[in-house]
Amino acid sequence: MPASTTSRPYLNLIGPGRLGRTLARLWRDAQTLEIGGIVGRSRANAEAAVDFIGAGQIVDWANLAPAAFTLIATPDDCIDDSVTALAASGILRQGDVVFHCSGALPSERLAPLRAQGAQIASIHPIKTFARPEDAANHFAGTVCGCEGGAGALAALAPHFDAIGAIRMQIDPARKLLYHAGAVLACNHLVALMEAALACMEAAGLPRNNAWSALQPLIGATLANIGNTNTREALTGPVRRGDRDIVLAEIAATSELDRNISEAYRALSRIALKLCPPGNPITREDLAANPHQPQTE
Repeated sequence: MPASTTSRPYLNLIGPGRLGRTLARLWRDAQTLEIGGIVGRSRANAEAAVDFIGAGQIVDWANLAPAAFTLIATPDDCIDDSVTALAASGILRQGDVVFHCSGALPSERLAPLRAQGAQIASIHPIKTFARPEDAANHFAGTVCGCEGGAGALAALAPHFDAIGAIRMQIDPARKLLYHAGAVLACNHLVALMEAALACMEAAGLPRNNAWSALQPLIGATLANIGNTNTREALTGPVRRGDRDIVLAEIAATSELDRNISEAYRALSRIALKLCPPGNPITREDLAANPHQPQTE
């Protein structure tokens, strides 16, 4: 690693995917961190990351130099392997900060590195990184779920503040529920939109036209939730108590795709919880097996 001409600390990046390269570029642009070594599973991916970040050196584990901060931004199922490799590298110094950005796994997955003197934490941006350029340009205002050692979080705070993050403390013991909420709101929203488009396409509406029709509806619905709450924003056949329509649409979607039908039924059960008492639709109407009592 070349000697820094500034007083800025170095960041090593393990896993130069979309999230990792976005954060590294933001810190380089904010001039709070120097980008050091970049370790990736493929040379091509690491080269693309260096080009996007505009800094950093592609290295392997054997040539990774010490850094004040190390971000492990690999897929969740690769974090343990990265921890093992980093521990074996022997480059960690007392007080170095190692953190990951997993929304599901706690910072305690980095505990073997704490035993070597490192401070550990996890900071998870609640944001989509499907397009790193867009994510970098619109990162300011992103809420980031934080947990881990106090020293690590304190050291990371100014760097996340510098790129416009809104830090929020979360409970590591309930992190799976926290992440499930984010997945439902983002990844499963994409899946839900695919289901909606598939239904309209099967009804004869071209997909592009269907999306043009749905976008204003989606935007207005999200605005209604923001302006009121989910209970007040709910409209449609479940809210109106149109039992026959709901059951008919469950049957119609079943003929198209069983998964879409199951999603329609399950989401209708959730919607029913938002309705005032006295709705003619019952939980039993929406049961996957009408003869099986519902316990929810």
